[in-house]
Amino acid sequence: MQRISMANVLDIFKTNFGLSLRNNLLLAICYLLLIPIIRGTASLDAVRSAECLEQSVTLIGIFLIVPLNAPEQSKAIQEIIGTKKWPQWLILFVRLIMVLVTLIILTSIFAGIMKGNNCTFPVIPYVTGTIISELALGSVGFFISVLSNSVIAGYLTSMGYFLFNFLGDISSKSIFYLFSMGMGNYMEKLWLFLLSILLITIALICEKRKKF
Repeated sequence: MQRISMANVLDIFKTNFGLSLRNNLLLAICYLLLIPIIRGTASLDAVRSAECLEQSVTLIGIFLIVPLNAPEQSKAIQEIIGTKKWPQWLILFVRLIMVLVTLIILTSIFAGIMKGNNCTFPVIPYVTGTIISELALGSVGFFISVLSNSVIAGYLTSMGYFLFNFLGDISSKSIFYLFSMGMGNYMEKLWLFLLSILLITIALICEKRKKF
């Protein structure tokens, strides 16, 4: 296998930003701009702030993570993959890094705006917890998307997971619960983080073994 240089990786970053992230990033930003209109983000206490972050902001994890392998689900692009120097699993890994950095930036900015609007909450724990929930929500759909080669199936899985949490079908004591910050529980976030890493790892391994 040909050695992958730093120049190759940087080239992947530049190419894949436009291919798999740019449009989804614009969608995520537009959605975040709607949240203050839909539910308000000013003068919230710690519980209400947690609800805003976990029940609204976390949805950007679906927008950004689930469709990461969408471009390759086109037959025309699948044929091109075989001619590239870089394996597809590595391209997806680089995209995941790009998305993680994007989630950190977007969530931090949104939390900063909430603080500027007199919301009361511990910034670092809440931002970290929100990012983990975003990662968990997105990685479930990404996993299904890779295995089924269907982004639609990935979207439906992530939305189903969110709705099960939102409607109370998943217990607040479950390790799969997305909205634990408002109750001051962070152990669930550790489990969600581990679940995300597991699902992403399995998805990348499956992608590595695929033959287009």
